[in-house]
Amino acid sequence: MVFNRGSLVVGDEIIQGSLVVRDGLIAAIDTGVSHLSGVVDLEGDLLLPGLVDLHTDNLERHLQPRRGVAWPTFDAFLAHDRQMAVSGVTTVFDSLCVGDQFTGRSGRDDTLACAIAAIEAAQADALSSCVHLLHLRCEVSSIDAVSVLARHIGHPLVRLVSLMDHTPGQRQWRQLDKWRQVNGEHFEAEVDLDAVVLHRQGLQQQHADAARRAAVTLTRAHHLPLASHDDTTVDHVAEAVWNGVSICEFPTTAIAARAAHRRSMAVVMGAPNVILGGSHSGNVSARALVREGLVDALASDYVPTSLLQACFLLHHQLGLTLTSAVALASRTPARMAGLNDRGELAVGKRADLLWVRDYPQSPVIRGGWCGGSRII
Repeated sequence: MVFNRGSLVVGDEIIQGSLVVRDGLIAAIDTGVSHLSGVVDLEGDLLLPGLVDLHTDNLERHLQPRRGVAWPTFDAFLAHDRQMAVSGVTTVFDSLCVGDQFTGRSGRDDTLACAIAAIEAAQADALSSCVHLLHLRCEVSSIDAVSVLARHIGHPLVRLVSLMDHTPGQRQWRQLDKWRQVNGEHFEAEVDLDAVVLHRQGLQQQHADAARRAAVTLTRAHHLPLASHDDTTVDHVAEAVWNGVSICEFPTTAIAARAAHRRSMAVVMGAPNVILGGSHSGNVSARALVREGLVDALASDYVPTSLLQACFLLHHQLGLTLTSAVALASRTPARMAGLNDRGELAVGKRADLLWVRDYPQSPVIRGGWCGGSRII
């Protein structure tokens, strides 16, 4: 298969030329026009590497579309898979919680097992569009998070673990009023939210430190990359570095992002934050951190389409080169996760490709390929 007459995002430059795919890999990249058969005419549009998304809550949202509603797992997975594909993501880390930030108990072990089974079944029968891997998000203040993590961390789909603590009154939820505003819908009207806050803070005091140590030990034993989540202070970052954490995911303050950068941690920010110009929970602006050169990668978080859109917004509105902006959602996250076979247009890499037209309103995906197979 040959892609012709394209603007190819290759490393740190954009070249006008053609790209050849054989056996699911990029076989050649050339300037000029190819005269081989089986040509895809890109009509002068962009050809980008497929996006690599380290953190998306999208599968969980399909599994539980409303509070108390459990959707059939296989149907939920396929719907999620198609949505990620049409958003330009060719490798997705399905981010699944181990432990519950509201009840303090996991309650998700069955959900996690069913999700893994659905992914395995879909990939075995070549039904999935994207490559799916797992990012296990360990809520350290939950009672049984570590036992659930221990049951699943050895699965070959698990490629990333993060340490979270959503206890109200700290990290993401320093502002209790904001916590009540955003999370009140998760509780029945008669529930006393002040009592919930006190209960969650008590669980944190009982379980968080020991659970964090145990999760770190498990992750090291399985040689997986480890991320911290919602770091807020210099002390949070120092603790993460002490634990061998290499990824600072969604720092909530510029102070934490700067500290992580100084300690050579890779900083990941949410693409919706870029699009909206700020955090939905009142934390630091991703755009401000990009301006300081503190952001290494983007993740779609809770809006799959935001990943590609954020790259182009950073290019057009903040002045990043298009190659640098695209790398935030492709090459860099791939390397952070140890996936060195993808994330860039280079000979020998996986043929994960996006055909994109840059419209004034928004980038529009005209085609997508994962491992050389067309998915859009």
